[in-house]
Amino acid sequence: MQNRTDLALESYESHEQTAIDGVIVSESNNVTTVKITNENGAEKLSKPIGSYVTLRVNSFVNDTDIFDGRLDEFSAVLRSLLPEGLDCVLVAGLGNKNITADSLGPKVNNYILSTRHIPEELKKASGFENLFSVASIETGVLGETGIETAEIIRGVASQIKPSCIIAVDALAASSMERLGTTVQFSDVGISPGSGVGNHRHEISEKTVGVPVISVGIPTVVSTSLLSSGAQGEAYVTPREIDRISEQGAKLIGMGINVCLQRGISCEDLYALVG
Repeated sequence: MQNRTDLALESYESHEQTAIDGVIVSESNNVTTVKITNENGAEKLSKPIGSYVTLRVNSFVNDTDIFDGRLDEFSAVLRSLLPEGLDCVLVAGLGNKNITADSLGPKVNNYILSTRHIPEELKKASGFENLFSVASIETGVLGETGIETAEIIRGVASQIKPSCIIAVDALAASSMERLGTTVQFSDVGISPGSGVGNHRHEISEKTVGVPVISVGIPTVVSTSLLSSGAQGEAYVTPREIDRISEQGAKLIGMGINVCLQRGISCEDLYALVG
């Protein structure tokens, strides 16, 4: 059976954690890093060569406060993957805002502090002269726009010329326990829909021209993985998916802000976007 998961860690675990040539796994506190270093590792895990970092968090179902250290953990992981010498970042929220399990990306845009449009004079006058340049877009999906997500991002990137793109999308997992409790980061970009067998055009440095960091939270799991007697394949999501999507979007959006806007406190950043 094909392993329906976007998580490199789950792909590694499916091999019963045996040693794999081309795969290096390390763990520290709440963070597990899977590095795929050659084509053999890429073939075994069905993932491109690169780094995949999994951050374990408390379930978003009972989440009431993001100011408990998680933003610092999130921003530290993201910062470790970002290229050096950044002067502008484009945050792209992928997915369908009308489908709750796929609305993570669009909801993240509600929490992003977009600053690229602010003139330098206004930054200085307001005391934010070190404000980092950030732009954000909500791409929608092919069925609504008639445009591939990769085409939209490539077009926007060609105009504003960001140093890096952070692409946010909902993911598929092979374990119910990882829904709403896991954040995956990767420096190889993303292929939207790959975890649910609906492959769209790849969004990576190769296709859009600048480095792409992907960030996502698992929101669905395949029914074929839940029951060996399941006919066909469908995807299910927990009944608390509204809470998971909203709180997950808040963590990701605010985590990106904390990572990029280092001179502003978490509370002030939240006041600016909230």
